[in-house]
Amino acid sequence: MWTLPWPGKIFLGTVVGMPEISNTEIWEFLHAIESGGVVLTPDGDREPQEIYASNVAYSASNGWRIVVYNDANEWDYIDEIVTADGRRMKYEEIATSFPDIEAYVPSEEMSWSRYRIPGYLRFRCPACSSEITRSNTFEKHKSECGA
Repeated sequence: MWTLPWPGKIFLGTVVGMPEISNTEIWEFLHAIESGGVVLTPDGDREPQEIYASNVAYSASNGWRIVVYNDANEWDYIDEIVTADGRRMKYEEIATSFPDIEAYVPSEEMSWSRYRIPGYLRFRCPACSSEITRSNTFEKHKSECGA
Protein backbone atom coordinates (compact mmCIF):
# COMPACT_ATOMS: atom_id res chain seq x y z
CA MET A 1 0.00 0.00 0.00
CA TRP A 2 1.38 3.38 -1.02
CA THR A 3 0.79 6.41 1.24
CA LEU A 4 1.46 10.01 0.43
CA PRO A 5 4.16 11.77 2.45
CA TRP A 6 4.12 15.21 4.02
CA PRO A 7 0.63 15.76 5.50
CA GLY A 8 -0.62 19.29 4.84
CA LYS A 9 1.69 19.77 1.85
CA ILE A 10 0.61 20.34 -1.72
CA PHE A 11 0.99 17.29 -3.95
CA LEU A 12 -0.14 17.58 -7.58
CA GLY A 13 -2.36 20.56 -6.73
CA THR A 14 -4.07 18.89 -3.74
CA VAL A 15 -3.38 19.41 -0.05
CA VAL A 16 -2.28 16.03 1.30
CA GLY A 17 -3.42 14.69 4.65
CA MET A 18 -5.94 17.47 5.30
CA PRO A 19 -9.32 16.44 6.70
CA GLU A 20 -12.27 17.01 4.41
CA ILE A 21 -14.59 19.93 4.94
CA SER A 22 -17.42 19.03 7.32
CA ASN A 23 -21.11 19.39 6.59
CA THR A 24 -21.37 21.86 9.49
CA GLU A 25 -18.55 24.03 8.13
CA ILE A 26 -20.21 24.26 4.72
CA TRP A 27 -23.63 25.10 6.20
CA GLU A 28 -22.04 27.77 8.43
CA PHE A 29 -20.33 29.24 5.37
CA LEU A 30 -23.57 29.29 3.32
CA HIS A 31 -25.52 30.83 6.22
CA ALA A 32 -22.80 33.47 6.66
CA ILE A 33 -23.13 34.35 2.96
CA GLU A 34 -26.92 34.65 3.28
CA SER A 35 -26.71 36.75 6.47
CA GLY A 36 -24.12 39.07 4.94
CA GLY A 37 -21.43 38.10 7.45
CA VAL A 38 -19.34 36.78 4.54
CA VAL A 39 -19.24 38.83 1.35
CA LEU A 40 -18.52 37.26 -2.04
CA THR A 41 -16.54 38.94 -4.81
CA PRO A 42 -16.73 37.40 -8.28
CA ASP A 43 -13.30 36.47 -9.63
CA GLY A 44 -12.37 38.15 -12.89
CA ASP A 45 -13.81 41.27 -14.46
CA ARG A 46 -17.19 39.95 -15.65
CA GLU A 47 -20.53 40.13 -13.88
CA PRO A 48 -21.77 36.61 -12.98
CA GLN A 49 -24.87 37.14 -15.15
CA GLU A 50 -22.57 37.72 -18.15
CA ILE A 51 -21.20 34.21 -17.71
CA TYR A 52 -24.79 32.90 -18.15
CA ALA A 53 -24.16 29.15 -18.43
CA SER A 54 -20.95 28.06 -16.77
CA ASN A 55 -19.03 28.08 -13.50
CA VAL A 56 -18.77 31.37 -11.60
CA ALA A 57 -15.89 31.57 -9.12
CA TYR A 58 -16.02 33.82 -6.05
CA SER A 59 -13.55 34.82 -3.37
CA ALA A 60 -15.13 35.16 0.07
CA SER A 61 -14.23 37.77 2.67
CA ASN A 62 -13.34 34.97 5.13
CA GLY A 63 -10.65 33.56 2.81
CA TRP A 64 -12.78 30.73 1.38
CA ARG A 65 -13.61 30.28 -2.29
CA ILE A 66 -16.81 28.95 -3.84
CA VAL A 67 -17.60 28.04 -7.43
CA VAL A 68 -21.28 28.00 -8.42
CA TYR A 69 -22.72 26.67 -11.67
CA ASN A 70 -24.84 29.37 -13.31
CA ASP A 71 -27.38 27.69 -15.61
CA ALA A 72 -29.09 30.23 -17.88
CA ASN A 73 -28.70 32.81 -15.08
CA GLU A 74 -30.17 30.50 -12.47
CA TRP A 75 -28.08 29.41 -9.44
CA ASP A 76 -27.81 25.65 -10.01
CA TYR A 77 -25.30 23.95 -7.70
CA ILE A 78 -22.00 24.32 -5.85
CA ASP A 79 -19.27 23.04 -8.11
CA GLU A 80 -16.44 23.51 -5.63
CA ILE A 81 -15.66 24.90 -2.18
CA VAL A 82 -12.15 25.68 -0.91
CA THR A 83 -11.51 26.66 2.70
CA ALA A 84 -8.99 29.29 3.79
CA ASP A 85 -6.60 26.50 4.85
CA GLY A 86 -6.77 24.83 1.42
CA ARG A 87 -9.23 21.97 1.99
CA ARG A 88 -11.36 21.48 -1.07
CA MET A 89 -14.46 19.60 -2.17
CA LYS A 90 -15.70 19.26 -5.73
CA TYR A 91 -19.33 18.75 -6.75
CA GLU A 92 -19.04 14.96 -6.94
CA GLU A 93 -17.75 14.75 -3.35
CA ILE A 94 -20.38 17.18 -2.09
CA ALA A 95 -23.19 15.27 -3.83
CA THR A 96 -21.98 11.92 -2.46
CA SER A 97 -21.09 13.03 1.07
CA PHE A 98 -23.66 15.75 1.71
CA PRO A 99 -26.89 15.36 -0.32
CA ASP A 100 -28.49 18.14 1.77
CA ILE A 101 -25.84 20.60 0.60
CA GLU A 102 -26.03 19.28 -2.97
CA ALA A 103 -29.76 20.10 -2.88
CA TYR A 104 -29.18 23.62 -1.48
CA VAL A 105 -30.42 26.48 -3.66
CA PRO A 106 -30.68 30.02 -2.31
CA SER A 107 -33.86 31.99 -2.88
CA GLU A 108 -33.98 34.05 -6.06
CA GLU A 109 -33.45 37.22 -4.02
CA MET A 110 -30.42 35.70 -2.21
CA SER A 111 -29.10 34.45 -5.52
CA TRP A 112 -29.16 38.02 -6.84
CA SER A 113 -28.13 39.95 -3.73
CA ARG A 114 -25.29 37.63 -2.66
CA TYR A 115 -24.14 35.88 -5.86
CA ARG A 116 -25.26 38.41 -8.52
CA ILE A 117 -27.11 35.67 -10.43
CA PRO A 118 -30.50 37.18 -11.40
CA GLY A 119 -32.78 34.21 -12.07
CA TYR A 120 -33.70 31.92 -14.94
CA LEU A 121 -33.40 33.71 -18.31
CA ARG A 122 -33.28 37.10 -16.57
CA PHE A 123 -30.84 39.99 -16.57
CA ARG A 124 -30.62 42.80 -14.01
CA CYS A 125 -28.86 46.12 -13.83
CA PRO A 126 -25.85 45.74 -11.52
CA ALA A 127 -26.30 49.33 -10.27
CA CYS A 128 -30.02 49.46 -9.39
CA SER A 129 -31.17 45.79 -9.70
CA SER A 130 -33.93 46.65 -12.20
CA GLU A 131 -34.78 43.87 -14.61
CA ILE A 132 -33.44 44.39 -18.12
CA THR A 133 -35.97 43.36 -20.78
CA ARG A 134 -36.01 43.37 -24.57
CA SER A 135 -37.92 46.65 -24.59
CA ASN A 136 -35.63 48.05 -21.91
CA THR A 137 -32.13 47.15 -23.13
CA PHE A 138 -29.13 47.69 -20.90
CA GLU A 139 -27.94 50.64 -23.02
CA LYS A 140 -31.33 52.32 -22.75
CA HIS A 141 -31.54 51.50 -19.06
CA LYS A 142 -28.06 52.92 -18.33
CA SER A 143 -29.24 56.33 -19.47
CA GLU A 144 -32.32 56.05 -17.22
CA CYS A 145 -30.60 54.89 -14.00
CA GLY A 146 -27.16 56.43 -14.50
CA ALA A 147 -25.33 53.10 -14.31
